[in-house]
Amino acid sequence: MTAGYLAIYIKLSDLCGEAAEVTEMDYGGSAVNEVNSEFDSALGKAQDEVMKLAVMSMTENLCTLSNNTEL
Repeated sequence: MTAGYLAIYIKLSDLCGEAAEVTEMDYGGSAVNEVNSEFDSALGKAQDEVMKLAVMSMTENLCTLSNNTEL
């Protein structure tokens, strides 16, 4: 499942870029960052949460491997 979480993280990152492109069509130049700041912040928080899930998944996988009798 770790790969799935990382894929979601990348999709959220792509959304930041897409939003910036659309906003630039309306506002242009330096205003893009200001206009999108709240959106970028929300996506950043979502990325943080997804990364926590990915880390938990990796940790669980490592614990499962370390408890494997074949090792």
